[in-house]
Amino acid sequence: MSNRSNVCPRTPIAKDKFQQTLAAAWGRVWPDIGKGTMADRMGLSDSKTIDRALTGSNLPEAHTVFNSLLADRTALDEIMKLYGLRVSLITADAANDMQTLSGLCETAGELAEALKDGVRHHQETLRVADKLRPHMPSLSALIHEADALRATS
Repeated sequence: MSNRSNVCPRTPIAKDKFQQTLAAAWGRVWPDIGKGTMADRMGLSDSKTIDRALTGSNLPEAHTVFNSLLADRTALDEIMKLYGLRVSLITADAANDMQTLSGLCETAGELAEALKDGVRHHQETLRVADKLRPHMPSLSALIHEADALRATS
């Protein structure tokens, strides 16, 4: 179980650390889509704001920082991590996810049963794999979706 007191920092993040982390985050995002495209998606007339943030010469206004999420949904991952948080979509396709979750729970139960004696024997391995196999396409799709989110263009 995680310690809830360690989720967010106990002290505010210093401006220079925030600025360095933002530069790293945007520095990860812009090479994939280009500064011009990033600026357009953020509602900027040019890429000067991005350039200044990357060099650390200026910290953009809050709305500009958050508008970078329009360029790439992962654009603030490094910033949010400083606070122990993660950005995620409000809506999700729960139908397939619930079926996958149910199957994974069933598989976890099968694996726990197999490990009751401390050893997973070959017949138990086959049973666990048979339970898990139908869910591999869904798991693969979830990973693919996450990869696509990181590379959103």
